[in-house]
Amino acid sequence: MEIVLFFILDVVITGFFLWIAGKVTTVQIGYKEGLVCIGASSLLALIPGIGWILSIIAFFYLLKDFTGANVWPDLILLVLVTKFFSFIAIVALGGI
Repeated sequence: MEIVLFFILDVVITGFFLWIAGKVTTVQIGYKEGLVCIGASSLLALIPGIGWILSIIAFFYLLKDFTGANVWPDLILLVLVTKFFSFIAIVALGGI
C-alpha cells in the first residue's frame, strides 16, 4: 500500500512541475503524453539503487519522443527543473 501511495504522490507532484516547467520553457506536451512520461518515470524510480537514474533517462527519452523539442535548452531544462522541484517537494512532504 505504501508503494502505491508513493507512486500516486510522485505522479501528481511531478505532473504539476512538468506543467509548470512546460510553460516556462514553452515546450508543448499533451495531457496523455505527459501522463505516460510521468508514469513510466515513476515506475522506474521505484527500482532500488539505480531507479533514479533510469527514471531520468526514461523521462528525457519519452519527452523527446513525444514533443520533438530541441535537446538543448528545452528538454534538458524541462527535465532538470521538473525532477529537481519534484524531489524537493517529495522530500519536504516526507519530513512532515
